[in-house]
Amino acid sequence: MEPFAQLLADAGAMTVFGTLLFRAVVADRSMPRLTAAAALAAMGGAAWWLVVQSERFGGGTVAVLTGSWFGQTLAAQVLLITLGAAVGGRVGVVAAGLGIAAGAARGHGVAMDDAPDLVVSLVLHLLAAAAWVGSLPALVLALLDGEDTAARRYGRIGGGAVAALGLSALWQGWSLGGGLPGLIGTPYGAMLGLKTLLFLTMIGFALRHRHRLVPRLPDARTVLAASVAAEAAIGLLAVWAAVALVALPPGMHEQPWWPFAWRPDGFAFSDPDLRREVVGGLLLVALAAGLVLAGRWRRWAWLGVPVALWLGVPQLDLLFVPAYPTSFWREPAPASAASIAQGERLYAEHCVACHGIDKKGDGPSAGTLAIPPADLTAAHLWDHSDGELFWWLTAGMPGPDGKLAMPGFVAKLSEDNRWALIDAIRAANPYRPSSSGAGHHHH
Repeated sequence: MEPFAQLLADAGAMTVFGTLLFRAVVADRSMPRLTAAAALAAMGGAAWWLVVQSERFGGGTVAVLTGSWFGQTLAAQVLLITLGAAVGGRVGVVAAGLGIAAGAARGHGVAMDDAPDLVVSLVLHLLAAAAWVGSLPALVLALLDGEDTAARRYGRIGGGAVAALGLSALWQGWSLGGGLPGLIGTPYGAMLGLKTLLFLTMIGFALRHRHRLVPRLPDARTVLAASVAAEAAIGLLAVWAAVALVALPPGMHEQPWWPFAWRPDGFAFSDPDLRREVVGGLLLVALAAGLVLAGRWRRWAWLGVPVALWLGVPQLDLLFVPAYPTSFWREPAPASAASIAQGERLYAEHCVACHGIDKKGDGPSAGTLAIPPADLTAAHLWDHSDGELFWWLTAGMPGPDGKLAMPGFVAKLSEDNRWALIDAIRAANPYRPSSSGAGHHHH
């Protein structure tokens, strides 16, 4: 119920701000019914949301409203939005805009004390979204009333709002998404991808309106009004996705599940010979792209495209290494004396038969295995990330015949015990990098 309450509150507030901004910037046309309906939706959604949150907190509605950060922020938003709707004009735009901006107090950036840039970018994001999505209903009503000039002037809002929305979304996604692994392998990244798809769809509608339908006014007025209404509906879905994002932990705080058999790795750039191969491959791919562009004027250029790709693409496989679902996992907590001691006990119970007492891969059962057990005291241990070691302890390691040469311990060891075992193995290795931690990526 809470997401629907928040969606109603946010959509109402955005429509109040967008309608007032539409009148101030696009068409000096009062829309009291739309503004009043939107303000009522904002107040009703906020009241509903407050009740739901009060039940979750286990306290009274008044206590949550006056004694919690959530309640105080929500009250300030409702007051500012209501004031903006009542006053109208430019003062109303400012009041409603402050109400929209106050929503940043519920974002992830506020919970991160050292991230004021995230709060600023979220304020910009909220205002841009409210300006665009919130003004679309006003544009529909203007078109239905035959005000074609409003559609021609709408770029005064739409262009700047789209640019601000895109830039702030990029910054938010990059900062909170957890990089490529987080964007691909976490629920936050999946919802962010859905929101991005909706945003791009809205841009497609906006471009169609500007370049195809607006020039055909007044003949295309009915079609344009319907299309703008569809754009507003997609915008509402994007607001729902934004509501869902706030409820999810950011990708940067999650363990990403990598779905592909390969992952990007920059190891090749650290080796002079490999670097030459990779750079050569990139140049050939760039040449192929250049030939595609040249083919628009000289058809013979297309002949070189498959040759350049055939020579260049194989060299780019040096930019990728085998991957596992947990390749990008990080150890949840730093190693401690207690976790290392626990790991040593587990090693003696489960690993010593193959890897040996000294962890050199010379245990009594080593000779019976399809591949020799790894020497865990060698420097190459640090070529593997924590996530890779965790995957092998979880799922095992296959041998050349496809059967497991090392068994997985998912049924025998808890997740915490597998991490403790990694702590013990790392601690016993004499080649710990000076930078510590998690291991380097490997080829």
